[in-house]
Amino acid sequence: MKITKETGLFYAVIALGISSVITQIIYIREFLNLFYGNELIFGIILASWMILTAAGAYLGKFSKRIKRRERYIIILQIFSAVFPLLSVFLLRWLRNIIFPAGVMLSIPDGILTSLTFLAPYCIISGFLFTFFCIILSEKLNSNQISRVYYFETIGSIIGGFVFNFILVFLLNSLQSLYILLFVNLSAGLVISIINKRRKAIILIVALIAGFLVLTLSYDLEKYTKERQFKGQELLFYKDTPYGNLVVTRSGEQLNFFDNSMLLFSTENLADNEEAVHYAMLQHKNPKKILLISGGVNGLAKEIIKYPVDSIYYVEINPFLVELGKKYTKNLESPKINIITEDARFFIKQTNEKFDVVIIALPEPTTAQLNRLYTFEFFKEIKKRLNKDAVISFGLLSSDDYVSEEAKSINSVIYNTLNKVFKNIIIIPGNRNYFIASDAILRIDITKLVEEKGIRNTYVNGYYINDNNIRDRMNYIMKHIDRGSEINHDFHPIVYFHQMKYWMSHFKTNYYFLFGIFIILLLIFMIRQRPVNFCLFTGGFAASAIEVILLISFQIIYGYVFQMIGIIIMLFMVGLALGSFYINKRSKNNSVGKYLKIQSGIALYSIILPFILLVLNLAGKNPFLIQAIYVVLILIIGSLTGMAYSLSSKIIKKDISSIASETYGADLFGSAIGAIILSAFLLPLLGIFEVCFLTGLLNIFSGIILYSKRKSYHV
Repeated sequence: MKITKETGLFYAVIALGISSVITQIIYIREFLNLFYGNELIFGIILASWMILTAAGAYLGKFSKRIKRRERYIIILQIFSAVFPLLSVFLLRWLRNIIFPAGVMLSIPDGILTSLTFLAPYCIISGFLFTFFCIILSEKLNSNQISRVYYFETIGSIIGGFVFNFILVFLLNSLQSLYILLFVNLSAGLVISIINKRRKAIILIVALIAGFLVLTLSYDLEKYTKERQFKGQELLFYKDTPYGNLVVTRSGEQLNFFDNSMLLFSTENLADNEEAVHYAMLQHKNPKKILLISGGVNGLAKEIIKYPVDSIYYVEINPFLVELGKKYTKNLESPKINIITEDARFFIKQTNEKFDVVIIALPEPTTAQLNRLYTFEFFKEIKKRLNKDAVISFGLLSSDDYVSEEAKSINSVIYNTLNKVFKNIIIIPGNRNYFIASDAILRIDITKLVEEKGIRNTYVNGYYINDNNIRDRMNYIMKHIDRGSEINHDFHPIVYFHQMKYWMSHFKTNYYFLFGIFIILLLIFMIRQRPVNFCLFTGGFAASAIEVILLISFQIIYGYVFQMIGIIIMLFMVGLALGSFYINKRSKNNSVGKYLKIQSGIALYSIILPFILLVLNLAGKNPFLIQAIYVVLILIIGSLTGMAYSLSSKIIKKDISSIASETYGADLFGSAIGAIILSAFLLPLLGIFEVCFLTGLLNIFSGIILYSKRKSYHV
């Protein structure tokens, strides 16, 4: 069977899709590693990716002037193969040179860094999309934009499947990028062979051989990790489905890092004692304990000082548990039952009842963590408590000075707890420990230690003073606003205040930043033609709904990390199905059909929150929930795929302009949706309001297109 030039180009398009999705996932993991997983940075990364790719697609419209096109495609394929590996290597190598180790990074740092390191690959990939559309349309003498979009989406599905189900379990990020490099070079090699470019064939074969030798000869992963953790002995490093785990040694102390953020250090006895004993001392006879995280760093050992029968230790990351067993003796007691799953999912499913619940999680600085500090979560916990049971968790200490942001966070958390439990005290220490129960709670900690005969190193009368604790607690309580809002699953107000608190470190005004994005959004909307405006609002809806489905899946079903990759892949499948329908099955490619699709996106956005509410209230069967989510994801993916493919058929312009403008509008809308939703709209308004706003935005763009429909008759 003879391979034609067109076949080689379509293979290159598929390789571009594979490359784009895997590179995007790895870049996101690397930047989250750099910026400690903050959702605003996540939004900035996605927005930067899409804006740069859109810019590349726009530049691609000028590629129609290029004469020796196959030559340029081969060159760009080589660059797109090398840049991801080079960028990630430089990002790690320069991390502690550009930014001092351990320093919190600002929003300008995030924007500048993401634009700098993403630009080479994203601009080339966007350029190639338009370039392929132009070349294939000319060779086949028909508009091939929707077909290129379809084949790129197929490549993305393949790439998403391979990475999420194979590479992430077998290889680290740099090794995955080596595989990707060979995929991109193979596309360049195929085009070189078809077009009989001998020099290009020799160059690509030499590059493949050279990188193969480099892969087998040097452990670049270890080299870059050692640079990131200078002055510490590197004991362990691994990319897991839950993040990048690293264990280092400093003297006698072991340090456990997740995405470069210090989870905990061993031998931190003071923090361990405070986290455990402030809660355990409140119960007369604790027997069954639920410990959510913290077992590896020694909290379970402190709990065993009491005559407990069992400790249910819940940790979402099984790799962290295995590291705890390997490097510490903190999980050796037979009383410890280790459960490696999401805490909310465990609490929903278990029939056990507990006397004390100790939540040893970070502050709700992300949307994922916020779901473990909500009214709904506290209600779920209470159903699993015995009479007079106690729950406890710690937030950052603020007893010496309570800023407005810290006051808001403490107030919302206090009032949320107060809706579920009768009594709440806040014990200040290295952290502010919130203790809640329906039983009477005591603040005289040292007296309780003496009564129970517990031998502690720090939590005792030699190191702490009950009167001092009472005074500091009264100071914190004086700054509690009893009229503040309640933190809900679908309205994560604490996450909003945490975002403001994070920005306050850099003197960044949250509302000013939001205003800038709104102004840019309005300028872009005003300048767009009706169909491109609809593509923009459709891209916004697709991005917003995808994020909402991910977050709501965590809330309703329980956080299963691997499902994120599956959800993204299913969205790609929906895109492919929608594009396939328009290309192969649709006979009426008119503006009227486009308006029906746009109406479908708007209606879907408005109905979605009611579906999620019903699932949250009544969904008990995990298989039914997963099946409904599969359908929901496929629907929005299919609508988006149909909208894009149909837009390329109803716009009356040359191929280069159609490809660059439609692709750019779709990507830019997705970029704005990603950053505004994750950083502003979702924490500020909540899921219901965001869905309604998205629906109204698409209705508005549909009305504008309807008023201009006569100019699009084909």
